Amino acid sequence: MSVTGKQLFTTLAQDGTLTVAIEDVVTPDPTGNQVLVKMEAAPINPSDLAILAGAADLENAEYTDGKYVATVPEPFNAASKSRHGLKLPAGNEGAGTGVAAGDGAAAQALVGQRVACVPGNAYSQYCIADAAMCLPLGDYSAEDGASAFVNPMTALGFVENAKMDKQDAILHTVGASNLGQMLTRICTEDGLGLVNIVRKDSQAELLKNLGASHVVNSAAEGFSQHLQSAIADTGAFYGFDPVGGGKLVDTVFKAMERVA
Repeated sequence: MSVTGKQLFTTLAQDGTLTVAIEDVVTPDPTGNQVLVKMEAAPINPSDLAILAGAADLENAEYTDGKYVATVPEPFNAASKSRHGLKLPAGNEGAGTGVAAGDGAAAQALVGQRVACVPGNAYSQYCIADAAMCLPLGDYSAEDGASAFVNPMTALGFVENAKMDKQDAILHTVGASNLGQMLTRICTEDGLGLVNIVRKDSQAELLKNLGASHVVNSAAEGFSQHLQSAIADTGAFYGFDPVGGGKLVDTVFKAMERVA
């Protein structure tokens, strides 16, 4: 039962013109262990934004119904040469209901179930997903389950990398994000030290309620000293910075150096 639905595509031309548009597409019948998922929710992760907008000049873009056209300036356009002329789908992960499946037993078992999945084109009304990359959500809503893969796997990746490098603690610069909250729970369960950097008192309170023991507010007076104390207490000389800008990483490195 092939179905027709809306899907979002992003195309970058060689001259730097970025076109993001919704189009009608026909989704083919699922085969084997594939599941046809009617999508209900999908998050916007940084990896999604990279191909949807990246460094494009969105303030001066041309917006019409279901479409926008923007310019990606140099040198960012040159750095994106590998995708010139390619019409790419968007949306790494999402959640919805399995409405059809191939003849594989694992796929058939997901028909009628709400699932989280990683189809790579989640910004669509219908997606084909492999049964092995579908997570049954049970009573959880699609909104609750839509972020079941990218952030959890990233948090687990942080912890596993730290363990492989024989580290006893981690420093994370976006402690109160969804990723940071997951990292707090994982580190608590695995007995790994964690220094969380936040930007508001309310964020610090949120993490402390989750069991975090070392939370430092970058907007508070004496931030550098508090940061050094947290690093000294935990031995956190291993860090992850999802922000990638500003002076925070420099501040962190200096604090680690002083403690060392």
